[in-house]
Amino acid sequence: MIGTEIETGLQELEVLLSQGDWLTADAVTLEIMLATCQRRELGWLDQEAIALFPCEMLHQLDQRWLFYSGDRFGFSTQLKIYRQEVGRSAFDYCRQVGWTMTLWRPTGFFNFYNWLTFSLDAPRGHLPALWFWEMPWYHSWLMGGFGTGRGASFGEPRLFDAMMLRVERCQQI
Repeated sequence: MIGTEIETGLQELEVLLSQGDWLTADAVTLEIMLATCQRRELGWLDQEAIALFPCEMLHQLDQRWLFYSGDRFGFSTQLKIYRQEVGRSAFDYCRQVGWTMTLWRPTGFFNFYNWLTFSLDAPRGHLPALWFWEMPWYHSWLMGGFGTGRGASFGEPRLFDAMMLRVERCQQI
């Protein structure tokens, strides 16, 4: 997805979002992010990739999510919740937007990705999320998960902190 492929990805994202296909739009968002960072082969983003993520592309992705979700989803919405409503705690954010498991009470384990809600009924800030979930199986194992990304792992939300810092810096440009 270099150059014109990224443009095609952005057009596809716009169509998916306009149709309310939040699950596929989330996957396309990750694909665009990976292509932009030249990490398609790796298949996941780390803190360094996020720290260097181009602001222009972040704005383009964010604006599409904001527009088609009525400001419910998008990186700016996530930042607003992170800043104001939960006092800059990534783990509190994850609980508030439904990213952690709730068995008989909230736990410190992340939901499996396919347990997230892919509709406008999801809590504000719930999406996009796949960029946060996708990780190598061995990272998942090290965090207590089952090798299936962030699902069932005991949360270490530094990646989310890194993204919120990037969004914040990009808003200043």
